[in-house]
Amino acid sequence: MSPSLFSHEAIVQEGKFSAQDMTEIMKRRRAANRLGYAYQLAFVRLANRFPTQQPLEIDQELLTYVSMQLSVPEEELDQYQNRQQTLAEHRKTILAYLEWRRFGEIEERLLAGFIFEEASRIEQAGPLLVRAKQFLKDATILFPADDTLRRLIARQRQSAQDHIYARVTEALSVDFITQIEKLLEAGDYRLTLFQALKKPPGRASPAAMLRLTDKLKSIQDTGVLQIDLGWLNNNYQRSLARYARRCSADRMRRLKTKHRYTVLVCFLRQVHRESVDHMIDMHHKLMLRVHNRAKEEMDDHMRRQRRMIRNSLSTFRSLAKTLLDDSIQDADIRHVLFKKVDRENLTLQMDEVENWLTGKYSHVFNLVVQRFSYLRQFAPTFLGHLDFRLEDGVQSSITEAIHLLKKMNTDNKRKLPEGAPLDFIPKKIQPLVQLNGEVSKPAWECALLTAVRDEIRAGNIYVDRSNRFGRFDDFFITDDIWGMQREGFFKRAGLPADADQVPALLGGRLNLAFDAFLESLPANAYANISDKGWQLSSDPAEKLDAAGQQRLEILKSWLSENMRRMKLPELLIDVDNELAFTNHFMTPSQDSLRDPAQICTVLATIMAHGCNIGPYTMAQLTQGIRYREIKWVTDWQLTEEAQRQALAQLVNALSRLDVSQAWGQGTTSSSDGQRFRLRRKLLQQTYSPRFRDYALEFYSFVADNYAPFYSTIIECTDRDAAFVLDGLLYNESDLALDEHFTDTHGYTEVNFAAFAMLGRRFAPRIRGLQKQRLYRIDRHRDYGPLAALVGRRDRTIRMDWICEQWDRMGQFYASLEQGHVTASTALKRLAGYSGKNQFYRANRELGRIFKTEHILQYMSDPVLRRRIQRGLLKSEEVHALARQVAYGKQGTLLARDMRVQRNTASCLTLIMACIIYWQAKEINRVIVEGDLAGAGVDLSLLEHISPVGWENITLYGEYVLNPKLIR
Repeated sequence: MSPSLFSHEAIVQEGKFSAQDMTEIMKRRRAANRLGYAYQLAFVRLANRFPTQQPLEIDQELLTYVSMQLSVPEEELDQYQNRQQTLAEHRKTILAYLEWRRFGEIEERLLAGFIFEEASRIEQAGPLLVRAKQFLKDATILFPADDTLRRLIARQRQSAQDHIYARVTEALSVDFITQIEKLLEAGDYRLTLFQALKKPPGRASPAAMLRLTDKLKSIQDTGVLQIDLGWLNNNYQRSLARYARRCSADRMRRLKTKHRYTVLVCFLRQVHRESVDHMIDMHHKLMLRVHNRAKEEMDDHMRRQRRMIRNSLSTFRSLAKTLLDDSIQDADIRHVLFKKVDRENLTLQMDEVENWLTGKYSHVFNLVVQRFSYLRQFAPTFLGHLDFRLEDGVQSSITEAIHLLKKMNTDNKRKLPEGAPLDFIPKKIQPLVQLNGEVSKPAWECALLTAVRDEIRAGNIYVDRSNRFGRFDDFFITDDIWGMQREGFFKRAGLPADADQVPALLGGRLNLAFDAFLESLPANAYANISDKGWQLSSDPAEKLDAAGQQRLEILKSWLSENMRRMKLPELLIDVDNELAFTNHFMTPSQDSLRDPAQICTVLATIMAHGCNIGPYTMAQLTQGIRYREIKWVTDWQLTEEAQRQALAQLVNALSRLDVSQAWGQGTTSSSDGQRFRLRRKLLQQTYSPRFRDYALEFYSFVADNYAPFYSTIIECTDRDAAFVLDGLLYNESDLALDEHFTDTHGYTEVNFAAFAMLGRRFAPRIRGLQKQRLYRIDRHRDYGPLAALVGRRDRTIRMDWICEQWDRMGQFYASLEQGHVTASTALKRLAGYSGKNQFYRANRELGRIFKTEHILQYMSDPVLRRRIQRGLLKSEEVHALARQVAYGKQGTLLARDMRVQRNTASCLTLIMACIIYWQAKEINRVIVEGDLAGAGVDLSLLEHISPVGWENITLYGEYVLNPKLIR
């Protein structure tokens, strides 16, 4: 039996008949006609098309569900499907009943206009197909044949491209065209400027910063920033920029003129924005390095001065005892003191203490200022090439100070003018900047560079023409779009659109959580409250009894004996033979051919990246596949879009397997990071103390049925919390995920707010949970034993802050949901804000409500604790598999380009999804074909069996020893 076209959840939700449906169905007199009519009705609702005829397309799972609702045997459909005239008449009746229409000329014109508009924003064909189908579904128009849709999309996509290319080219001057043509000319080192601009930034250093500023200057000199591209969607610009990165200079020269100019314009603008981001990142890391080295020097000095400090403290103790001794007369104090402490030693110690309190080592900032010459190597160019601006509502003189320093650098002046801004400097270090009424220029500049770093991270200033550090308001969808989507957004989240209704709803919800906890408290063996606060015990381990453990071992042994052994390349071929997931990586001309040689090349490319072997080594290990073929597939066919679609197909196929239901329904998920060594000197290279090496983190997402549905790469010093929403919002699978688990690294209070606004549940496992604060909304209710924990003034939620920003918060999270801005980019910015920011504190207060609710439920519900534990264990199992699959280069990443690093993460996830799908399918085969009674196995224990295994899979290459070569 072939897998169902639809998920179990979709069949139950869309295939269930209402009373009105049943009335319509029962109008058919014969049982066969009722079953056939009902089957077609359910099918068209799910697929937005009728099943194909001759023979009738049968989805067995849907047919079973329809048959069960009507109490009509499935066999009746055999009689129905032979009556073509009845089939056709029923289809007309169904369309009239649903008030749907077929795809005709009028509908084609409507769809063509829609696709043209969408193709002006989205360059890839895959997403256009998805949006076209959604448009037809919303308009209650049946889908035409996929070939018809693809041809229509191809035509409109070409029309949109021609329109965009022509409009961009018309805006270009002759001088500009001359400038960008020079990008493709080889210089003295046989390297075009076009290729040089693609180079990733090196590890943070003054020299690397200067190279970035040179890159910015070379782009600015072309005049590309003066071209108005505000009308062209940013996603479309990024898509063309990615295309340019895959092109060589020679290939770029061969493009049609208008196409070439448009691609180069978008490429230059995107590289400029990325370079601005890289400069800000690099400045942050350089300042962090300077401050860390200053702290290390301070700590080292303190270790060397331990004896002096001990002697000074001993002297202080003697002086204090003498002064506090009431038996000594005031007139005799000095005499007694100098008898106990030698005057010469006291004078010496006073000089040492004075130096300690006011000298170089009195504050770490003094040691930062000592590194002023190092900062001057990059600071003038860093400040000179970026445009810093204040966010709306921020009062600060920092931008005035930046403009002053820029002018001084331009005029080559070394002395600060009278009235130079000082209020941006923290009060603690102002005395170190202004000595004896005179402002120290080095100290002032060091304070300014530190403040620039801190204020960008805090969201008080932004940088123009930056992707990640631009104006925060640019992260929001427009007011017009929000106005159209507002009601639907809040409805999906289960929250009121009217801010006035928010206090009552959230107050009632939090009170229910308190009531449930207090009611269960007498029987709660996990959490109790005493005068000292929370007292937590540990949950008993979730183990089977001895008999159950024995039955589980029998089941494991039986499965192991009957499951086939398979080599990884053969496994990938086997999965592709069934699902054809490699079709997503084929060009349009290859899509329908299924050329075996091309499929093998694609699979070899996926293994080259996913197993961390590398394209060159993979070509040496694989017969009949050359390096240039793998390189071509990597550059042109292994796109992010294709990888996401292929992974989604595997995840959906796994979710449709009956055996996967034993592990989960695909409604909960977990995410966690896994670190791999990174040896290249790159900007994103950061040191991991836990890993004791430079590392990069692969952050992956796993559903409760073991389907790995998303992965991304992040720096190991970044907190996981900002990236938690990316996998849930931007995966392309059909998983209906409504609850997500993380460990402490994935938790922030803002994340609780984000999940609630998006209609999902956030359930992290927080280390030191008993130290977390609980909050209340209602001051007047009795909280019983919890009163001491919530009674303080700072434990009351400020609902007025939430209500003031309620609509803006909805607009923000709707922007993330739509992909207007990547969730991780926006949440990293939001998490860096201080409590003075009104938008941040409203999100924080909302998050505290749902965090309190979660803590109360976690403390009282052992089922929730076990569910979270199981979810996180599944992530750990997948990580163990990942470590085995990515065996190449001892698990060390050597790629410089982030695109190649993403390929490694995505292909690794793709390979793991293939392994898990194959193992699950193999378990299913053994169960279906095996003699369960004879083997004495207990299938009720199947939930304890994991498809994340590799004992029966040969992951590594095959070594061939040819005896003919032996002499």
